[in-house]
Amino acid sequence: MDKGQWIIDNGQLTKDNGEWKADHMPRLVFYFLLFIFYFPVYQAIGQDTPSVKTSIDKTHILIGEPFRLSIDVKNAMGTGLQLPRPDTIPHFEFLGKGTLDSLASGGGTAYHLEWKLTSFDSGINKIPSFPVLIAGRQYHSDSLLVDVSYGGMDTLKEYHDIRGIIDKENQAVKYILWVVLGLTVLGLLVFIRSATRPQVLREVPEDGPRKSSLSPLDEALAALEALKKMPLTDAVSVKKYYSGMNDILRVFLGRTMALTAMMRTNEELILQLSRVDMNKDSFTHLAGTLRMSDFVKFAKYIPDVYDNERNLEVIRSSMVIINEIRK
Repeated sequence: MDKGQWIIDNGQLTKDNGEWKADHMPRLVFYFLLFIFYFPVYQAIGQDTPSVKTSIDKTHILIGEPFRLSIDVKNAMGTGLQLPRPDTIPHFEFLGKGTLDSLASGGGTAYHLEWKLTSFDSGINKIPSFPVLIAGRQYHSDSLLVDVSYGGMDTLKEYHDIRGIIDKENQAVKYILWVVLGLTVLGLLVFIRSATRPQVLREVPEDGPRKSSLSPLDEALAALEALKKMPLTDAVSVKKYYSGMNDILRVFLGRTMALTAMMRTNEELILQLSRVDMNKDSFTHLAGTLRMSDFVKFAKYIPDVYDNERNLEVIRSSMVIINEIRK
């Protein structure tokens, strides 16, 4: 026999020694069923929570340098999704259309949307938040900041104020008289030899010097088409490619606007072109391409294939616009 006695207490069968009571059993069964029912529901609710994440691969770029903007969306339900498709972003330029990738799994579907951007406006520019509609509810991506500059500055170096000009004795001054005397004698000898040499008459064609029948614009466009076929296989060929574009533009400006473009730096050339009645976007793109040429030449920057084609098209369209303005 079990120890203790069975008694009836308030209509419930209990054991008087307190080791076990029959009225505890319904409560334990209730808690067990409640745990089994609500734990999967809570877990499913946690998995069904959508998420929107925005990221960029560079937070600091040079003017005209490309970078990538990505939006990652996790949608557990897999339906009712509307992703952002912006056409413009203030202070930024689109270099490539948005590409969408998706990956389905047991927890839902993950979407990855990516754009290729650049900027020609220096300073800290903001990429705004984008709305994402998931199952009738609107979520917002994070806003991001991008620092756009003309070049990097080493903040670890010590910088000093500009000092005045310090006079320094030039040891070569004492030899200037002898150098001038020697050059004078050499010049006299060259003159005497040229005067005593018999002249050779060159035969001139009857139809006179050959002149091109093409206009300055047509010659420049033909030169760009030839340059476009250049294979860009290494850093040397890319540098020649951008130098060629620069030279073609300078020759065109010299023939159409009488600018001494060949003797100017790109920054001086940009300052001259700012006085031409071009629209703001065309001038901004042309200035960015000229600065990109400096990056390739001096900073050994290697643009990608899309940038090479785009910059050549900017030079071509700018020459067409300038030609129309100068008519």
